[in-house]
Amino acid sequence: MNIKLKNTKLFVFFGVAILTFVLSCSDEFLLDENEKDLSENIVFSDDNTALAAVTGVYDGLQNDSQGDPGLPNEFNVKGIFRMANNITLDWQDSAVRGESEYDRLDLSPDGDVAVKIWPNLYRAIGRANNALDNLQPAIDAGNVNADLGNRLIGEVLVIRSISYQYLAATYGNVPLMLSQNDDPFKGRDPEEMIWQRIVTDMEEAVDRLPWSYDEEKGRVSKGTAYAVLGNAHMWLGQYDRAITAFEAIETGGVTSLEENYLDIHAVANPNGKESIFEIQWAANGDLSWNRNDEVNILQLFAMPTDITGGGGFAGIPRKELYDSFEPGDLRRQATVIGPGEEHPDPLIDINMYEGVDINTCGTIADPWTGAPAGEAESDQRTGYWGIKSWRDPNIDGWGRTQLFGGQGHIWIRYGEVLLSLAEAYHKSGNDGKAMENVMRIRNRAWGSIAPTPTGSMMDIILEEYRHELGGEFSLWPVIRRSGEATRYIQERYGQTIPAGHELVPVPNSELSINPNLLPQNEGY
Repeated sequence: MNIKLKNTKLFVFFGVAILTFVLSCSDEFLLDENEKDLSENIVFSDDNTALAAVTGVYDGLQNDSQGDPGLPNEFNVKGIFRMANNITLDWQDSAVRGESEYDRLDLSPDGDVAVKIWPNLYRAIGRANNALDNLQPAIDAGNVNADLGNRLIGEVLVIRSISYQYLAATYGNVPLMLSQNDDPFKGRDPEEMIWQRIVTDMEEAVDRLPWSYDEEKGRVSKGTAYAVLGNAHMWLGQYDRAITAFEAIETGGVTSLEENYLDIHAVANPNGKESIFEIQWAANGDLSWNRNDEVNILQLFAMPTDITGGGGFAGIPRKELYDSFEPGDLRRQATVIGPGEEHPDPLIDINMYEGVDINTCGTIADPWTGAPAGEAESDQRTGYWGIKSWRDPNIDGWGRTQLFGGQGHIWIRYGEVLLSLAEAYHKSGNDGKAMENVMRIRNRAWGSIAPTPTGSMMDIILEEYRHELGGEFSLWPVIRRSGEATRYIQERYGQTIPAGHELVPVPNSELSINPNLLPQNEGY
C-alpha cells in the first residue's frame, strides 16, 4: 500500500510544502536543493520517501535568503534573531536610537518580527503534521522499516515542538494544530496548553531517538528532546521535572561544554559537542537568481558596513552590553568588539577585506558607525559589532564575491541548558546546586577559575543568560520565561515594558485571514 500525502488543509498557516531528499554522510543530508514542490507526489512507499518527507520538515525552518512563494524571507535573521536579541535592548538594528519599535517596546503587528516568525513556523508545523499523519500507517503497512519509522516520528515530534516553543514564547496563545485535518481557521489555544503538549510529545520522542548518529550530524537526538522537554517544564513551573530532563542530557555521553567559548561558533566547528539543535546551511553563495533558502545572510547583516558597503541591519550590540561584562570574562571578546579592537578569530584579520587598511574595528577617534570618516553619522549604528555571527572569512560584502554563508545557527546548546538547570535548582530552593551550575559556565568563560558572583541568585542567573546567550537565538525567551522580564529591562535600561508587551503582536496579515485569532495580544 502506498500512502500518499493528503492535500494540506492548512495552507493559511503553512504555505507550500517542499519535501525533498538529499542523503549523504555529512550534515548536508538536511539541505534541500530541489526547489520543486513535491507535496502532492511524495508517497510513503519506502524508507527513502519517508526520509525525504522528514528532510522537508527540517527544511521548514530554513527561509533566510529566498524561500517559498508567499512566505516572508529572512525568517532567521529578521524574525528569530531580532526577537531573541533586540527586545532585550542590548542589540539593535540600524534605526536611530530611541525611534525604533524595539526602543519603544512597542512592536508593530506589521513589523519583521511579528510577520516573519508566525507563517514560517506554521509552515514547519504543517509539514510535521503531514509526516506524522502518514508515517505510522506506512510502518503498519510494512512500507517503512519499523526502527527507521519510529525514529523519524521522534524527529518530527521534536521539530514540531521546537516550532511551538518559539511560537508560544513569542506570541503567547497560538493555535495548537496536531493534524492536517484540524480546522485551519480555529482560534488560539492557551499558552499553557502548548507547553503541556510539548511535554507529552517530548516524553514520547526521548524513547524513539538515539543519543547520536554515526554519520548524519545535524539531526535531532535524544538530547534535543530532553532539552525541549526541560524547557517546557520550566515554562509550566515544574522545576523538579525540568531538573530531571536537563540532567539526563549529560548521561548520554555525547554533549558537553566546549573548553574554549570562542570555539562554539567557529565556522570550522559545525554541530560541535555543545550544539544540541543547529539549523543547517549550505556553502557560501552570492545574489545569483538560482540561489535558494539553504544559505543565510546573518553575517552580512551583522558585519560592519565600513567593510561590507551595506547591511548592518541586525545584530548590532550596544555599549551597555559591552560595558556589562566583568573584567576577565572572555565571552566579551567572543561576543562583541568595539572601536580599536581586533577580531578574535584567527581566521579573520580585519585588514584582509578590500578597501580596509587597519586591522581593528574602526578606531576610538573614528568608530565604525556606517558614516564616512569626518562626516555626520548617517544612522545610529553603535560602533560595536557582534562576533558570533561574523566568523566566516569568505563573506566580504555587497557587490563582491560572497554574501551568504553556511555557518550553522545554534538554536539550543548545552551552555543554555546548564543555566536553565541553575534556574530550576534556584526555583526549587537549592541555591547550592544552582551556583554549582553557574560556576561551570563562568569557569569556562574565564578560561580558569572565575570569581564567585554575589547578590541575588536570580539576578546572577539573568546576567549569565545575558552574557552567555547574547547574539544567539534564545535570550529573550529565557528572560520572559523567568518571569523577570519587566524588572530586567527596567534595571538595565530604565524603561518600563507596557502591559502585554513582553509578547509580540499577532501579525495583522494573519488576523485578516483568520478573525478567530482575535483578540489581539494585550496592548497592541
